[in-house]
Amino acid sequence: MVRKKATLIDVDYRIKGGKTLVRLLLKGRHLVRLYDEYEPYFYLDAPKGAEKEIMGAKVPSRDRQVSPTRCERAAMSVLGKEKEIWKVYCERPYDIPHVSGELAKKYPVYENGIPFGRRYLIDKGLAPFTELTYEREGRFIKKIISKRDSKVSLRTMSFDIETYNPKGSPRPDKDEVIMISYEIDGERKVITSKKIDRDFVIVCKDEREMIKKFLETVKEKDTEVLLGYNSTVFDLPYLKARADANGLDFSIGRDGSSFRVRRQGIRDVAEITGRIHVDLYPLVRFMGFIGAFKVSKYTLENAYEELTGKKKLMVGKLDIWKMWDDENLSAALADYSRFDALATMEIGKILLPLMVEMGRLTRLPLFDVSSATAGQLVESLLMHKSFEHRAVIPSKPNDALAHERELGPIKGAFVKLPQPGIYENMVVFDFRGLYPSIITSHNIDPFTLNPPKSVPDSDCFISPNGHRFLKKPRGLIPTVLEELIKMRGEMKKRLKKADKDTPEHEQAFARVQSLKILANSYYGYLAYPRSRWYSRDCGESVTAWGRHFIQETIEKATQSGFEVLYGDTDSIFLLLGSKTKEDALSFMKKVNSELPGDMELELEGFYPRGVFVTKKVSGDKETGAKKKYALLGEDGRIKIRGFELVRRDWSAIAKTTQRRVLEAILKHGSKEMAVKVVKDVIERLKQGKVPLEDLTIYTQMRKDPRKYDIKSPELSAAEKAIKMGVQIERGTVIGYVITKKGSTISEKACLAEYAQDYDPNYYIDNQVLPSVLKILKELGYSEDDLKFKGEQKGLSSFF
Repeated sequence: MVRKKATLIDVDYRIKGGKTLVRLLLKGRHLVRLYDEYEPYFYLDAPKGAEKEIMGAKVPSRDRQVSPTRCERAAMSVLGKEKEIWKVYCERPYDIPHVSGELAKKYPVYENGIPFGRRYLIDKGLAPFTELTYEREGRFIKKIISKRDSKVSLRTMSFDIETYNPKGSPRPDKDEVIMISYEIDGERKVITSKKIDRDFVIVCKDEREMIKKFLETVKEKDTEVLLGYNSTVFDLPYLKARADANGLDFSIGRDGSSFRVRRQGIRDVAEITGRIHVDLYPLVRFMGFIGAFKVSKYTLENAYEELTGKKKLMVGKLDIWKMWDDENLSAALADYSRFDALATMEIGKILLPLMVEMGRLTRLPLFDVSSATAGQLVESLLMHKSFEHRAVIPSKPNDALAHERELGPIKGAFVKLPQPGIYENMVVFDFRGLYPSIITSHNIDPFTLNPPKSVPDSDCFISPNGHRFLKKPRGLIPTVLEELIKMRGEMKKRLKKADKDTPEHEQAFARVQSLKILANSYYGYLAYPRSRWYSRDCGESVTAWGRHFIQETIEKATQSGFEVLYGDTDSIFLLLGSKTKEDALSFMKKVNSELPGDMELELEGFYPRGVFVTKKVSGDKETGAKKKYALLGEDGRIKIRGFELVRRDWSAIAKTTQRRVLEAILKHGSKEMAVKVVKDVIERLKQGKVPLEDLTIYTQMRKDPRKYDIKSPELSAAEKAIKMGVQIERGTVIGYVITKKGSTISEKACLAEYAQDYDPNYYIDNQVLPSVLKILKELGYSEDDLKFKGEQKGLSSFF
């Protein structure tokens, strides 16, 4: 027996000699695979005397007849009720669906659809990126002695490919890979088949040797994490197709295998045996969607710029094949290719620490974390905590039940709309983690919900819409959420103490971010129709309490002599008027003294000036609000919510014009400067002086371009591009320009790469003016004023 230490990275399983063996991927000096025997099982809610019936279940499977190997009674909490049920064991993981399906004809079954690697992690209380001390005999783990968090360094390689594309979009059956760039351990190279005067270039005799060299490099460098950007959809399949065309095995796996694409939730993922493949593209999209990072569009160059603050080296995508053919430009193409590997690596360095911490918290391996949704992250942690509390994990709903849940949307947050205008001297307060704190303060959980009528109201929290929640015992969801909130508070203290640019600071920052993402996802998970812990009553109770507390705070502010300008979900905006900052802070302190549990109102900031715009719908009635305002902070920074400059489907000229108008009003207090900005842009547009890249409008194809019923500019641009050989499918982000050629806007739309001119009137009337008009109307300007036709009026009262 040998005692060893290593960091757990991932688990899967193999069947050997009729036994199920869990296979652990561990990192010591190198990655190693060790085995542990473990029995698959599920739970069955059948009477005590059902053992003979259970063991007699025999079901034909794909290669043999399967049946339980043994069963035993287990005391569990089943959907909130304590009872004894059966724990039914089978020989192999894929026997579980067959046996449980047969027994489910008569009795309720639970935990029969949990992936076996996940089952092992749950039952052993293990999390990836923890250091295990264990005893082993040969390749088998005999005992896990201890576990603790560990700092793990994984050998990470980024890669990217360039392809020959004379038809616009490269065709994997015809067009060669011309460059493969990679970076690992600070070494950044470009593999190509052309002699190029760059010291980082590795020259091969042809495409076949290039791909072979890349595969050899992945192996020789002992690559543990392979980073790509959209590599699941493009780079890996393209390299595999070109390897096939050249009669070469695409042996990128540690065991010499290729990769496997499978469906995970809402997206495809590419698995590589023995290596962790991380596609950063869906990861960046997820982080942008949940607001962890501000990313307006998800191209590599844009993600790199917005995450690092640096510009990426660029070339025209349609010029790649021309640059390859031109001896004078091939070196510049190699520089571009090499930079792609750098950009991918730098994005990875920002996101991977976050993913590692998320993996530790949710007990998911890095590969799964990198492609997970917020719901999957929450669900993983709840599954582990359920086991710790000896509670059966609820089953996933089938499609019919999920569809039924989707039919009635939950009433959302309360909004008090502001009157449009420009305001001065404001204070903004936010409820800290409003929905998480409501859940923990009121013990909101599907299994604390609506106890028997015999339970007195005094033992319950009663929501504004009448649902009752037991005060004791604590539910699983509020317990787990409370742990996360407490942990985040402790980590924030550690973060403040840690020196910047140290591993301690990096880890603390990543964990704080991970905890924030997780905590803010629990309400959404409760209300998600495909959730295992779905509860409409819980979801609507959370929002009902949210409306109650924001309305109550607004009422208290009014009683304290503040004018309430705006209230939305978890924030209130107060005009100070004759009040002081000290008055505002005293008000906050008074509110907090009266809030229950973990709820707390926080100072978001004081703002010297702000612009507010509302949306009128249903005639003149103002209902619901889009957060649409811009505030000038005391530090001179502008905080913007809801304006077009943070949306992807507006051109850069519209966004930059709007930002400059807001800066003129908020920073400089100058109406004249704001109007001049717009007039100058209009004049530049009319004179044809605006670059096409500033006029490009980006949008994502939500489905296959051939399946749209209604013609739109982006669809028209996509159809024209497809006819020219460009590959566009569901999920593709395209950029298009409205040109002069055509009688309708759709006819004028053209993919940006092919645009030769632009229609100035379109951009004036449909991009620039709409982006600023609502703001400038508050200063008394009309559309005609901005087009040099009308008089300025009503301005002096604002400044």
